[in-house]
Amino acid sequence: MAKILGVIGHPIEHSLSPVMHRAALKELGLDYHYDKFEVKPEELENFVSDARENFLGFNVTVPHKVGIIKFLDNLSKEAELIGAVNTVKFENSSAKGYNTDGLGALRALEEAGQQANGKKVLILGAGGASRAISFQLAMEGAEISICDKAGDKAEELAAEIMKKLNKDVRILDFPIKEKLDDFDILINATPVGMSPNIDNSPLPREFLNPSLTVMDIVYNPLETKLLKEARETGCKTVNGTGMLVNQGAESLRIWLGVEAPVETMRNALLNELKK
Repeated sequence: MAKILGVIGHPIEHSLSPVMHRAALKELGLDYHYDKFEVKPEELENFVSDARENFLGFNVTVPHKVGIIKFLDNLSKEAELIGAVNTVKFENSSAKGYNTDGLGALRALEEAGQQANGKKVLILGAGGASRAISFQLAMEGAEISICDKAGDKAEELAAEIMKKLNKDVRILDFPIKEKLDDFDILINATPVGMSPNIDNSPLPREFLNPSLTVMDIVYNPLETKLLKEARETGCKTVNGTGMLVNQGAESLRIWLGVEAPVETMRNALLNELKK
């Protein structure tokens, strides 16, 4: 049986996936190799073809999450809905694509004691991460609102969720101009606040209220300006490591059929980020 796992992207040197997955495989006592592979878009088809022979599976990151679909044989329900893949598994040289990003975000919220069902959720951004999170939380019964500086992208995503899940999505104009009193959960699914631009926040502090749970998908820095201001306001906060670790744990479950040691993965990730 193939013993190679990994992550592909372009560029890939920044990826923290190997740190988490190697720690998990070591704890589980499993003899698999997890590496990162620099794959340019024009090399993607050949990579997938070659990987069928000697890989168990791999994670997929920017810029291949959509482009890889045409080289796979089938998709999970989530991957099909979201229209993007972050995990590939080979079985009998057949390649199946999955998307664990949305589930990673859901699990991160659950770790913070927050269920999605019936909650009013505002998601900032309408890019790839937002797509995965919006679909997943909508499937879980959350009421979704989206705000993106490219209003047409938000409109497109809302229309797609309506078409595929028959759920209304509210669009908020950018920039947000009012206090977020109507929401239970705020999720920043944009790169705003990411290192080196750590003094940026996607919205003013005065729009936050203490009853919000605020999640940021950015994990460098661990506490973004948004999360710092949310914490000081009295909000419950969830940093970007929660989604990253939980989507990775779900990938391991798909490949190996085991429950991943989430805390071991989280500690390995935190130690790496503190270097």
